[in-house]
Amino acid sequence: MRQVQALGATHKHTVMRLFVVGMICALLDFMAFVVLIRVGIDPMKAHVLSFVCGVLLYFVCIATGILARIDPAVDSNSSSQQLAIFLFLRLLTLSLRGGIFVVAMTTLNLPVVLSGASVVLASAAIGLLGDTLFLWPTISIERRKLFAAVGLIIYLLSLRLVFLGFANLLPEEAYYWNYAQHLDIGYLDHPPMVAWLIWLGTTVFGDNEFGVRVGAYICWLLTAGFSFYLARNLFDKATAIACALLVAVLPFYFSTGFLMMPDAPLAAAWVATLYFLERALLGEKRLAWFGAGLSFGIGLLSKYTILLLGPAALLFVLIDPRSRRWLGRREPYLAAAISALLFSPVVYWNATHQWMSFAFQGSRRVGEAFQFTLPSLIVSAAVLLTPTGLIAAAASLKENVSALRSRPGATRALFVLLFTLIPLSVFVLFSLFHENKPNWTGPLWLAVLPFIASVLARAAGEERWLGRRLRRAWIPTIGITTAVYAVLFHYVVLGLPGVGYIHNIRTLPVAWSEFGEAVGAIEATVAKENAAPVVLIGTDNYFLASEMAFYARQAQRIRDNSIGLSAIGGSSLMYDVWHPAKTVRGSTAVLVSLKRNELEQDDIPRYFSRLTDIQEQVVRKNGVVVGSFYYRVGFNLGGCENAGMQCVSSSGG
Repeated sequence: MRQVQALGATHKHTVMRLFVVGMICALLDFMAFVVLIRVGIDPMKAHVLSFVCGVLLYFVCIATGILARIDPAVDSNSSSQQLAIFLFLRLLTLSLRGGIFVVAMTTLNLPVVLSGASVVLASAAIGLLGDTLFLWPTISIERRKLFAAVGLIIYLLSLRLVFLGFANLLPEEAYYWNYAQHLDIGYLDHPPMVAWLIWLGTTVFGDNEFGVRVGAYICWLLTAGFSFYLARNLFDKATAIACALLVAVLPFYFSTGFLMMPDAPLAAAWVATLYFLERALLGEKRLAWFGAGLSFGIGLLSKYTILLLGPAALLFVLIDPRSRRWLGRREPYLAAAISALLFSPVVYWNATHQWMSFAFQGSRRVGEAFQFTLPSLIVSAAVLLTPTGLIAAAASLKENVSALRSRPGATRALFVLLFTLIPLSVFVLFSLFHENKPNWTGPLWLAVLPFIASVLARAAGEERWLGRRLRRAWIPTIGITTAVYAVLFHYVVLGLPGVGYIHNIRTLPVAWSEFGEAVGAIEATVAKENAAPVVLIGTDNYFLASEMAFYARQAQRIRDNSIGLSAIGGSSLMYDVWHPAKTVRGSTAVLVSLKRNELEQDDIPRYFSRLTDIQEQVVRKNGVVVGSFYYRVGFNLGGCENAGMQCVSSSGG
């Protein structure tokens, strides 16, 4: 009893020392911020520099022994481990603080000094909490692991939320935003769910980045929730928490909670289908079939690849003796009917559009030229899961193959093997002959994640040598990936003092908004000098057309005049449907490219009566050059061809 009381008193004393020193460092942080602002330093850089001042003072307090380790019996970390934890916590705090700062300044419109004060207090509170739990802990290592897992999940949720509306849209996201501007029940390259989610998000939160992406954020919450319950059903609560952590940290699943792509609703529907199928096939719950049918149907509205779960489910029913009885029950067939009913609008759209979407994702891909891309499939899987995650997945699958021989775990092992290996085998087979996309295998690993998590959740010494090494590898893997996310978000949105951007607009979503403003200004100038309507044509497939549609629109409040390549003989996916060449004849076109040679192609002049010389436009962000693009103006688009005349290129202003 006396030991417990002594430990409690020591803990209170430690927290008090941390609080006092933290407040002193926060005061220095704020004073440095105010001074830097007054001498003209950009606020986004000032908050980083002032934070570094506070951290240096804190570090001095550690080095001089003011904040010494207080209980070696509880804290077994070495000095180097303490330093690594210290730097890791400060790095995470800096990035989240940057997100809070930009929200305070731009969304809440707080004055700069007040915004600085708010983030200083927020970072001091985060630092106190992190240090109390991990740097000078007075709790057991098992409880620390639990707090670390839950803390990282909450941190990564918060990090995405504060930056959700501030990173520029990727070209793919801007393309899907265009889906929502032409709302429909089907599209050439994907089913409509991504468009519906963007339409709902932008209707509620406005036509901005946050409105576009909030649907992905919600989909991640569903993915994490169903993964948690799937792992709990297969193992226990500790494994379920570890599984949720993997969904939070692994690159593919982290990205689906931020980027508004079809993969976001697909991942949520995929794991929901797995959860309900586990309840039906392993838990023998009749009503779970209806959840599986609903989830599978929503998945079909998200991306066609979820069809691969169908053969896996059928094969499981045929192989597992206890599950064969479902063949004579009505629930599986009603579930299939629910899925078909939900998917029927997409079938109808294809039937009324020459089956173009099914052909695009089916016969067109199969008919592509031969390419052996199995190595790139493996590399992409290692990127999506991290190398540690891919090795852990392979080890878990091997372990489940062995478990097929043991009666207690055979059914569970069969479940994970079929629902992982059937989809994987299709992608592997395809990669032997055709190009694969890096994101394709992402959802299929959701079936094996609970088994990977079970190794993380096991007590030390319960696993074999490979399991022990994987457990040790997960700590740096999780730490490094989390740190990369933190640094990347801060760099993309706020920048880093002394670190510039690569001089290529396409590399990172850093300056698409500035690019759109520049294009919008050119468009406005051309519109003043010409009576004909002005259209924008990006000379790549669809990236530039999509970014101009979103960001040039924001600059000039003009909608739907970024038309793709169909007007000059190319193809830009859905832009060919939205803007057929005949609908824009006679327009004045601003042709835009990131590569000069794309505007010098010999076939471009035949579509215009006159073309200006190629001009280069530099793009700056916060006064710093990020990159440049090229443009030229073409007059009387398609007019000469329509009149049967020979168009001639003539340069001029």
